[in-house]
Amino acid sequence: MSSGSVAHERRRHPRFRFSWPLFFGYDPNGEMHRGQIVDVSRTGVSFLIEANASPSPGACVLTRFSYPHNMSNMFEMDSYFFWANVVRVDNLGFDKVRVAMELHRHLEMDPVGDKAAICTEAAATA
Repeated sequence: MSSGSVAHERRRHPRFRFSWPLFFGYDPNGEMHRGQIVDVSRTGVSFLIEANASPSPGACVLTRFSYPHNMSNMFEMDSYFFWANVVRVDNLGFDKVRVAMELHRHLEMDPVGDKAAICTEAAATA
C-alpha cells in the first residue's frame, strides 16, 4: 500500500489518499471488476480503472474494498462491502478513467482518523 496523505480540505468528511484494490459488480452473484483506489472518505471513494470496464454515471454497483484507519499508533484495516452510486467518471486519457462513487452506507471507521488532526496542526504551525 502506498503511504497515505490528507490534503488540506474543508469537506465535512476529508479524503484520505492511498492506493489499494477495489472491486465492483452489478450483481451479487456476478463478475467483479478490479480498480485501484485513489482516495476514500467516510461517504465516498474514487478509483482508477480501464475505460472499457468503467461503470457509467448513475449506476448502482456492489462495491468491496479495505481501508486503513486509526493510524496514529498502529496499522488497522476495515472493509466495506455494500452498494454505491457512481456520481462521476473523469476521462484521464490513455484509456484510463477516474470513477467517483457515493457510498450507500457511511464507513464505520474513519479512514482519516487522527491523521487529519495532525495535518491540520502541521499546516497551522507552518
